Amino acid sequence: MLNSLTIKNFRSLEDFQVTTLGRVNLIVGKNNSGKSSVLEALRIYAGNAHQDVLEKIAKGHDEPCFLDNNAKEGIKGSLPYEDLFTGRQFPEDEKPIVIGEQDDDRALRIYHVYRVEKEVIATDEEGNKEAIKRPVSITHLGLTEFNQVIGEGLLIKKAGKTAGIDFNVISPDFRRFVTVGKPLPCSVIPTQLLTMNELANDWDSIALTEAEETVKEAMKIILPEFENLIFVNDASYSENKDIRRIAKVKIKGLSRPVPLNSLGDGMVRILQLVLKLFPAQGGFLLIDEFENGLHYSVQEKVWRLLFELSAKLDIQVFATTHSWDCIESFAKVAIEKQDVEGLLFRVGQSVRNSDKGRVIATVFDEEQLYNITQSDVEVR
Repeated sequence: MLNSLTIKNFRSLEDFQVTTLGRVNLIVGKNNSGKSSVLEALRIYAGNAHQDVLEKIAKGHDEPCFLDNNAKEGIKGSLPYEDLFTGRQFPEDEKPIVIGEQDDDRALRIYHVYRVEKEVIATDEEGNKEAIKRPVSITHLGLTEFNQVIGEGLLIKKAGKTAGIDFNVISPDFRRFVTVGKPLPCSVIPTQLLTMNELANDWDSIALTEAEETVKEAMKIILPEFENLIFVNDASYSENKDIRRIAKVKIKGLSRPVPLNSLGDGMVRILQLVLKLFPAQGGFLLIDEFENGLHYSVQEKVWRLLFELSAKLDIQVFATTHSWDCIESFAKVAIEKQDVEGLLFRVGQSVRNSDKGRVIATVFDEEQLYNITQSDVEVR
């Protein structure tokens, strides 16, 4: 679990610091303030900047993750993952993206590097020495001593380990996945609803376990008459021979099950919130716009459930919101649950002239959270 957070040179977060974190963290701020960028940075940190994670994030923004034909021919354009860096361009120095705890040498670092050929002395099996050229990765500052650049890419460092992504090698048809270590478990809940097939797979992984009963109890927060849930194949769907699964719900007093989707977005939202907890055990649960689909009257109960399960499963939760109802319900539960630390921090531009509009975090402690519940304190 992270006790603090630093994010540098990542999107709008040029030098972002959160001095303390809780087990359950709510991130507030205006639209386009950087809330979702914090979640993306945490996702990259958990995944050790694995190429698969970077590719999914880039595609989610329609940003390039492979060289296009123009770039291959030497015409300057958008390069893979260039939009991840502050200013949407690779820095002309050694400034990497940094994600991790404050003042931690083991933080994740992502450098933009050039591939050059460097002459080295190699020794064969018989002890003969020979000068050969080998490709190496260097930052922009090291280019002065080399005449020929053979490519570009990313260099990833974490806890003394390194890995690389060579833009000239990767393509939609060929992916070379190299990692700097075992990733942390991480579940991501986006603003939009997840597909039923994905939820069905998560349900299958907990079927007939204690976790299944936890999910059923959570569904009763919105629908007290809920009794059971099952995923079945949709017989009317046949596209490229893929199987589409749909959720059906048994409701007390009805002789037949009804489709989950017919019960409203709230039921689907709470299902995905709880189902995504279990694969996140020992890692992160990242929720973008917590309140989506949830009426304000049930949000306090959902927060209470997340506080309890995050402690039980050793999960650190990060959620975003711009809803006052969500902030108020979170604050009430954070004060109530003294054994599980809940923390709220606001993301926004600094008003100090010396910061030049830098995006900063303002942390609200328990006393300030109490004040939020007693008066209309504006924190958004």
